[in-house]
Amino acid sequence: MLQKTFVLFLFPILTSAIGIDTLSFRLNKQSNICIKARINNSDTLTLMFHTSSTGVTITKESLKEKILLKNKQNTNIQTWGGRADAEFSEHNTLFINKLTWKDLTIFVNENSGPETDGKFGYDLFTKKIVSIDYDKNLIMVNENLPKNLKGYQKMNLFFSNGSMFIEGKLEIGDEVYQDKFMFHSGYGGAILLDPQIAEKYNMKSLKTISTSELKDSYGNVFKIETKLLPKAKIGKKTIKNVPLSFAARSSDIPMKVFGNDLLKRFNVIFDFQKNEIYLKPNGLRKMNYNIKK
Repeated sequence: MLQKTFVLFLFPILTSAIGIDTLSFRLNKQSNICIKARINNSDTLTLMFHTSSTGVTITKESLKEKILLKNKQNTNIQTWGGRADAEFSEHNTLFINKLTWKDLTIFVNENSGPETDGKFGYDLFTKKIVSIDYDKNLIMVNENLPKNLKGYQKMNLFFSNGSMFIEGKLEIGDEVYQDKFMFHSGYGGAILLDPQIAEKYNMKSLKTISTSELKDSYGNVFKIETKLLPKAKIGKKTIKNVPLSFAARSSDIPMKVFGNDLLKRFNVIFDFQKNEIYLKPNGLRKMNYNIKK
């Protein structure tokens, strides 16, 4: 088997009918976006839409039971918890509703969102307009922005190392900390910070409300301490009493994350043509947060 280390640059070929393609999804208890799909000749799978990842990955368990990948090879990749060995397979086809992606490279890893067989990233929608409506559990893929943008605020999208970021603010009393945060629908918490950043932001004094563990896609484990942040701000919208989690050790990939327990409270339009994002508070904004005890 081939052993190599490389950075993946994925340029999938997307084919679909002209017009708007509508994809149904459900949110699991961890706030992951779960969508029905098929890979090659597989039966129906459940994949997680991951807004801060690229490419397609499947779990080892689903590979054993549901999916046939040909000519698997080995590589070494960077994860939150460090480097990890991974298998991959080239020249695969992904089907979601009426959308088809050909000639995909698919990676195999240990974990995905609960109740899912793997995940796919935002780069599958290059140069598209992608709307997520959490009120209706629908994703719309289009060539043009919706005409009615009433109630939406527009912000810039930033990209680095296969992840997307937006600007945000964390507030404690009179102190305001502004930074770029990873827009991460695959993380089921609200906000996650690296401990070094937590020290920089002077947030250790906040009240602890829970402790838990976080595993990355390749099984690396982080101890997590969650505190209560008085205010967070995304654009012009202020959110009060937000769970703010800290990893017990630093990651090789600095963690400044807005997770989907926070992000799902906004309907979202991604403009991948202009690298802009539109956000509008939705019907989930008053839901209780998922706090692990």
